[in-house]
Amino acid sequence: MSEGALRVSIVSETWFPQVNGVSRTLDRLAGYLAERGDRVQLLIPRYREPGPVLPPAIEKREWGGIHLPFYREVQLPMVRPQSVREALEGFSPHLVHIATEGPLGWAALRAARQAGLPAVSSFHTNFPQYLKRYRAGSLEPVAWRYLRGFHNATRMTFCPTPSICRMLVEQGFEGVRLWSRGVDGERFNPRHRDEGVRRGMGFSPEETVITYVGRLAAEKNLEMLLDAWSGLRHQGHCRLLIIGDGPLRGDLQRRAGPRVCFAGYRYGEELARLYAASDLFVFPSLTDTFGNVLLEAMASGLPAVGFRAPGPVDLISDGENGRLVPEVSAAALAGVLDELLADPAALTRMGRQARAFAEAQSWVEILEGLRGAYRSVARPLGRPQ
Repeated sequence: MSEGALRVSIVSETWFPQVNGVSRTLDRLAGYLAERGDRVQLLIPRYREPGPVLPPAIEKREWGGIHLPFYREVQLPMVRPQSVREALEGFSPHLVHIATEGPLGWAALRAARQAGLPAVSSFHTNFPQYLKRYRAGSLEPVAWRYLRGFHNATRMTFCPTPSICRMLVEQGFEGVRLWSRGVDGERFNPRHRDEGVRRGMGFSPEETVITYVGRLAAEKNLEMLLDAWSGLRHQGHCRLLIIGDGPLRGDLQRRAGPRVCFAGYRYGEELARLYAASDLFVFPSLTDTFGNVLLEAMASGLPAVGFRAPGPVDLISDGENGRLVPEVSAAALAGVLDELLADPAALTRMGRQARAFAEAQSWVEILEGLRGAYRSVARPLGRPQ
């Protein structure tokens, strides 16, 4: 396709006000396309709470749906392919980017095929591994079979890290491409550190603050984090700050001691100040495909600690900008955290290197690369731009 403005339909079963790595990444993508002079159509769920005001270059079509009974934050639109096809044909996109594999994504895949529109997809969530956390591991082969068929029906499947790309190729996925993630280094910045914020959270200047940011759900391995916390030798000199919410919050709060602070969801500048008010970031998840919060923490000058799993293993250079835990256990995680807590000089050094690493992750280059991939499969429709 020749140079010029693109018309892109983005299909996702998660969007604001639901906050997660998928919604935040796609919001960044849509905003960038609009800034480049492209037009964007969002096909998304209808939420009770209003989302942010969209720029004129971005329009949306919403559908109501059902909430998952075990995970009320997730809402799946119930929609017929014909309804999605009508929305697509009314917008006349050059291509369709399907970001989720639920009922709306499936309907969009069928609708794009019926309308003769090229479709690409992206892999954001490792649902087969999630099943193990929800005691449904026997369904993992079925999940992989469905996902493989879904994504192989699109021209390309974009993945956030090299380790996820390799995993999908091993599972028989075709057309796999790397689409990494960037970070806003101005918003997430060590210069936002403010002792007043720490005092407001009840932290003393002498305490080391270990922070987690994300959903409070089974797939995030937070029970192991609390087990590790309870085994810390240096617990009396630090605090654990948990930022986020979700179905496990009540259980986690009942287990946690007085030195654990649950802050709920925080957004924007407030979240950035809490990152900067922290000293060390911990990411216990074994199922994330990337972990946007890892880059946000690093940009804020925090060394990061995580297991050798996709996401952390792609971002953390062990001993340089953080630490990779050698085995998946609470004892191993506690041991690494204790080593860092006992070495303030190492924390400072790794924090500087974490910031330097994050500064090199440019959203502009990453998103322009994706836009170039769009052009390689998009087709002109003869409609005036």
